[in-house]
Order: sequence, then C-alpha cells, then structure tokens
Amino acid sequence: MNIIRTTVALSAALSLAACAITPEQKAAREAARIQYEQDLQVSLAAQCDRDAANLMREQFSNRPRSEQEQKEFRTRYVDKISDPLFQACYRLAWQNHIAQQRLDRMRYYHDWDDFYYPFHRRRFCYYCW
Repeated sequence: MNIIRTTVALSAALSLAACAITPEQKAAREAARIQYEQDLQVSLAAQCDRDAANLMREQFSNRPRSEQEQKEFRTRYVDKISDPLFQACYRLAWQNHIAQQRLDRMRYYHDWDDFYYPFHRRRFCYYCW
C-alpha cells in the first residue's frame, strides 16, 4: 500500500514538473508577445499613415540617441501621433481589427456546430445548451 502511494505521488510530481515552464521560456514568450503587439500597432498605423508607422517602429526599436536627436524625434513623433485625423483613423483600424477577430471566432465556432449535426446548439441561443 505504501509503495502504491509513493508511486502515485512520484508520478504526479513528475507530471507537474514536466509541464512547468522555465524562466527562460517564460521570458521568451513574453518577448514574443510584446513583439507581436508592437508589430500589430505598427501595421495598424501603416493603414493610416506610413510616416507615423515608421516613427512608431523607430520608437519601439529603443535605439540609443543623443539628447538633441531624442528631442527632435520626440517632437516629430508627438506631432504625427497626436494629429486628430491620424487618431480617428487609428481608432477605426483598431475597431476593425477587433471586429475581424470576433468574426473569425464566430466563424470558427459556427463551423464546429455543424460538425455535431444532430446535437448542435440552437442558433438563436448560445447559452441554452
């Protein structure tokens, strides 16, 4: 009986240890997530203004600059990004991106509903089943 408990405990511990991520993996995932978010922001900005997108990309690069270059860059960046026309276009691009994500998610789940044909949810109520 004691051997069985020890074996079960050991196998559970090994299973949990195998699924744990290392700090390096966690840091790599976080860096990839940040890079994805920055690329998304730049691509949405590029739909509105290429110069603003280039300035955003340069802002994200964290390139070392002198004091004078930093001041000039900051002035150009704020002028481009704070333009009301750019802000409106960028907001619409974000709303379009979010709507597209929701539409893709709906299409995915709609396709899966047809997979289980006799047992699919009723179309008019997503919470009834």
